[in-house]
Amino acid sequence: MTSQKVQEENRTIKFAVEVPADKFKKFLQAAHRKLAKHFQVPGFRKGKVPYPIVVNHYGESVLYDDALEEALPKVYEELLAQHEIEPYSDPRFNIREIGGNVGLKLDISVALKPVIELGEYEGLEAYRPPIEIEDEEIDKEIEAARTRVARLVPIGDRAIQEGDHVTIDYKGLKDDVPFDGGTAEGHKLEIGSGSFIPGFEEGLVGRKVGDTLDLPLTFPEEYHAEDLAGEDVVFSVTIHEALEREIPELNDDFVRDVSEKSDTVEEYREEIREQLEKKKADEADRIYDDGIIGAIVQSSKVELSDLMVDDEVESRIEQQQKQFSMYGINFMDFLRYSGQTIEDYKNSQSASVRRMLEGSWVLNAVREREQERIEVTDEEFEESVREAAESAGITEELFEEQYLKTDYDRDRFRHELEMKKLLSWLREISVATDVEPEPDEEPEDAEELAEEEEGNDLA
Repeated sequence: MTSQKVQEENRTIKFAVEVPADKFKKFLQAAHRKLAKHFQVPGFRKGKVPYPIVVNHYGESVLYDDALEEALPKVYEELLAQHEIEPYSDPRFNIREIGGNVGLKLDISVALKPVIELGEYEGLEAYRPPIEIEDEEIDKEIEAARTRVARLVPIGDRAIQEGDHVTIDYKGLKDDVPFDGGTAEGHKLEIGSGSFIPGFEEGLVGRKVGDTLDLPLTFPEEYHAEDLAGEDVVFSVTIHEALEREIPELNDDFVRDVSEKSDTVEEYREEIREQLEKKKADEADRIYDDGIIGAIVQSSKVELSDLMVDDEVESRIEQQQKQFSMYGINFMDFLRYSGQTIEDYKNSQSASVRRMLEGSWVLNAVREREQERIEVTDEEFEESVREAAESAGITEELFEEQYLKTDYDRDRFRHELEMKKLLSWLREISVATDVEPEPDEEPEDAEELAEEEEGNDLA
């Protein structure tokens, strides 16, 4: 195999690679052996068709995919050894010529380690949100706590209203014939949850336990089941039970039930205030940290390959697909419904991914320069282990057994502690301002998108 560097630009390097015909033919023959059981040619037993006959009968291209699957990793490994480079992205292969007579000719591109020229990182300005707690926020938290411990009790003789929980039997009929998925017994439903098609839950409001009724409804035009989309149906419904939330009164007894620290309503309100202050302080620090890192990036020079950005975007897409699947949503379907293509999504992610990568590499460069300042002592390490174990509710021994059992785990934990010390120091030497920057447009997370649909580490 021969290879030659043909381009190096923006921390991306490209090689022209040639695998001679005799060597590539061995990969074709290996592909033939792998696929032998699939070839059938008159006059030969299945799985026993010789290589030349397969090529003549099916065409050599039938072997290319499997030959490349075997050849490309080996070619790439040999390339890295020849040029002694350390890749910082997955390789990109561009096949120029392929065949048993010409061999394999291709281009291979890969990212090199980013180059960071640090600028100023002391005394930079960054936005930090003010921490203000309104009484309404405390009231909201207390109401949420009351709702969490509410009981469901029978509604008595009154009519069903929004927010009630009912148990029903229902049967859906289209042209007097039951349709798939339209029948259930003992189904539990919260009125107003939007779990059913428009009109179903509304049709139960004002009814009473024991009622049986018919609900003539129309499925939405965009309904996922094509045989029901836009169709008129009738649901026959029987109401067996109706419950309402009984929310406890806000008094000292309630406080003692839900709090381990407070005995009175006033003490509980102060406890909630402290919790909100800590939550907002943590969020303010996160925003402040992001602003500081962004300011350091602006003062520095960063050369970073587009291939690293592309790899991270692909990783985000995989993560989104997994998160959406948890809510029963196909991510590609969501993109289509929202009028986006996968390329639109990739383009929308690229800018934020580049900022994230630049920030990570610049922060790591500061860490390396300030290593003495942020070095974690053995005492600090052990104290952090104790705190982490206590936070996890387990013993130090168990924490170390589960999370620090290898040298890599311990180095990673130490690295995280160093980054915390670094960020803490950067906050101290930076200047917090109350001038809020223009917000960046960030994509919603999977849970928020799912709800709508239903109603670095450094290398």
